Amino acid sequence: MATAAQQRAGVGFLAGPPVKVSWGSIIAGVVTALGLWVLLYAFGLALGLSTINPQDAGSAKSSGIFTGVWGLVSPLIALFVGGIVAGRCAGVQTKASGGIHGLVMWGLTTLVGLWLLGNLVSALAGGLFSVGKSAAQATGAAVSAGAAGSGNLGQVARSFGLDANDALRPVNERLRAEGKPQVTAAQLEAATKDVVQTAVQQGRLDRQMLVSSIAEKTALSRADAEDVANRVEAQFNAAQGKAGQAVQTGALQAADATGKAFWGVFGALFLGLISAILGGTVGVNKRQRISAEGVVVTTPPEGGLPPPRREVYP
Repeated sequence: MATAAQQRAGVGFLAGPPVKVSWGSIIAGVVTALGLWVLLYAFGLALGLSTINPQDAGSAKSSGIFTGVWGLVSPLIALFVGGIVAGRCAGVQTKASGGIHGLVMWGLTTLVGLWLLGNLVSALAGGLFSVGKSAAQATGAAVSAGAAGSGNLGQVARSFGLDANDALRPVNERLRAEGKPQVTAAQLEAATKDVVQTAVQQGRLDRQMLVSSIAEKTALSRADAEDVANRVEAQFNAAQGKAGQAVQTGALQAADATGKAFWGVFGALFLGLISAILGGTVGVNKRQRISAEGVVVTTPPEGGLPPPRREVYP
């Protein structure tokens, strides 16, 4: 015959009385978990970095592996201890309610940890953005000065995939066969620098403006200018297609890497959740459980008299 305590436990946690959450014990667990995590992580970094031998490059790899593993283990230990603190300080509790305190402690610790990490990342990103902005401004000034000194945007056009010699090849072959002066790449670049600059900035090439500029600033006829413009436009479109494909490939690779990273984050959070719940369960001692159950009746031994009933009140 089952005892009263066993029957009450067998009903299940959901059918039992409501759990009275002790926020003081949860906050104590959060503070304990965060402080212990910082302590353990600093210890792991100090131990890992101390093993690096400047004369042995392989020691850096082993140190990095140790630091990575310790970075996963240290929060599990911290959450487990924080769960114990939350469960032990919660007062009259059962094992199940102690696990609930560990669960809430884990959630609050995670939110506070993410907030602190977000502030740290924002501060670091802000510093890197300032440095990058200064470098970009300096680079832009150097490029502008170089372009102004050369008088054209030939280098910019070539970096974008435009080849003036290739665009002029059919026309120059015909002009050379006819004994007429050929158009140099420098002349074409000078004639198209404004159009190319606008196209690079806007991502769209104005063909009519390109034809007009080539016809006005070179000795080519309108028909030859259109032929050259067609080849320049084809080069520009091909370069745009390659750039778009590169961006798409980079986005897919970034999405794949992000998905794997989030799986890792999920695994780490799940392990931390289990550790915190186990800590909250372990933190509830026998006296807390007896006080929470109120009445404890033991099972009489077979063939013997039942022991005296013991009533315990909180």
